[in-house]
Amino acid sequence: MNVIKCSESFPSNKKTVVSVGNFDGVHNGHHYLMTTVCERAQYQNAAAVIITFEPHTRAFLYPDKTPPRLTTFDEKVLLLREFPIDYLVCIPFNSQFAALTPEEFVQDILIDRFGAVEWVMGENHSFGKGRKGSYNFLHNLDVRNHFNVFPVSLHTEDMQVASSTVIRNLIGERRIDEAVRMLGHPYPILAERIRGMRKGFELGYPTLNFKRPPSQKVIPPPGVYAAEVEFKESKLKGALYFGNCPTFDKREYHFEFHSLDPIILDPGIHTETALWLHNFIRPDESFSSEAALVEQIKKDVEKIKQFFNKE
Repeated sequence: MNVIKCSESFPSNKKTVVSVGNFDGVHNGHHYLMTTVCERAQYQNAAAVIITFEPHTRAFLYPDKTPPRLTTFDEKVLLLREFPIDYLVCIPFNSQFAALTPEEFVQDILIDRFGAVEWVMGENHSFGKGRKGSYNFLHNLDVRNHFNVFPVSLHTEDMQVASSTVIRNLIGERRIDEAVRMLGHPYPILAERIRGMRKGFELGYPTLNFKRPPSQKVIPPPGVYAAEVEFKESKLKGALYFGNCPTFDKREYHFEFHSLDPIILDPGIHTETALWLHNFIRPDESFSSEAALVEQIKKDVEKIKQFFNKE
């Protein structure tokens, strides 16, 4: 998958099938769109193109009413690599772009710039200045004779429409397993590696330490989670703690990952690593002693082993 920022040139004379959106979370509903784009592109003998925006359109239009995001742009890249997409295009969402009418967006951006012959669109999608563009609107455009719109119905999970808002709420309520089902993948968090205090090593449970991501990223409540970490091009299963270590001196909020399998802890720091959350284990709490904490960690690790063994 080629990642193209809007300032970079797009290959000329290339026919494309596109889908456009924020794709926050890259959840099951988005998966269906991605799969359809790739299938339609193969049918049209065209390139499969996903167009997204930075910042999130709502963050620009309603900065005081914008909820935190499920996925940063880099996390979207991480998730979209699983699909046979040819190009991921990132367009800066600013006042100039927001002023484009639906007609201008279709003609100037999709057709003239990206060579689109077909747009795979969710049935409730709206676009352009004042959100006046829609599936029905496109059928009245002059370009309709050489620009096809392929509608896709909303995806449901457990009788509920797959939604970034719903997933955001599930994560905030520690209902990680339900969020993962609606996402269609573990919940990703790209976090910067930092040097720890070696307290986990002293307790017999060595950890990799990570900085808390920026505030605009959805982070689950403090606690222990069944998770994986990407390590040397593979994924390691283990226990992920998020909190400020209330049993000790209360550090800054951060992540600590303990692998179920022995690994050589790379001393390198300041590298970004993907953490993948699978399930909630227990909330954070303060213990009366180190021995009590170690006993609880032992129980947590055993519970997490059982969880992964059932998968």
